[in-house]
Amino acid sequence: MNYYLSFLIGPQLIGALFMVIGALQRFLPPKNINRWYGYRTANARIDQQTWDEGNRYSAIYMMKLGLIYYIIGFVINIYAVLYITDYDRQKMIAYLVLFAGAIGIGVLSTMATEKHLKEKFKNKIKKARK
Repeated sequence: MNYYLSFLIGPQLIGALFMVIGALQRFLPPKNINRWYGYRTANARIDQQTWDEGNRYSAIYMMKLGLIYYIIGFVINIYAVLYITDYDRQKMIAYLVLFAGAIGIGVLSTMATEKHLKEKFKNKIKKARK
């Protein structure tokens, strides 16, 4: 793999995508509760206030997480280019991108946003669950 290409398509790519998606959600937030765009968990969909807060918090968290993944991915990519063969580097980068995406988006941002919503809207969430 071309070294220049590996700096464009590497583990830092997932970080860049997190930052872009977070920025889009932050600066173009969904106006109303919907099923297609935004942070769409049961706690976020209780009412407009929880919806707005869930989307705001999730977007900021995703941008921060994206920056962290970008920096870590860039460092890993430099190490991979210098010390690992092409075939092994391609496998390692593929696994890192998949792992970072699944853990970052699927688990960390959801857990953090849900925790934030439960702390901020404790009474509303309890009332909605009854």
